Amino acid sequence: MMLRYNVDVSKGLVNGAIGKVTEIIWPCFRRAQMYDTDIPSVRIDFGKDGDVLIQPKTVQFPAKYSHGTAERRMLSIILCWACAQYTECRVVLPTIPLYT
Repeated sequence: MMLRYNVDVSKGLVNGAIGKVTEIIWPCFRRAQMYDTDIPSVRIDFGKDGDVLIQPKTVQFPAKYSHGTAERRMLSIILCWACAQYTECRVVLPTIPLYT
């Protein structure tokens, strides 16, 4: 997963930091009914920084045509991966996925 906002700049948890999900924490133990406000928190391992709990973030911004403000609640992370083509001894190897 990749962060989409700065969590803690001093620890290197900035926009674009990549880690892997270690745990998904749901707000309640509901099995049948889910609501729009039920966004899970995610624990992500960023390597040297260890596990960090990323919680949903609420953002307010002005709506179009001066219709007040709009509010959005979200986890500011996105799925990411990388692929590269590796050349060794003048032989091009097939595309290799890189995991960080």
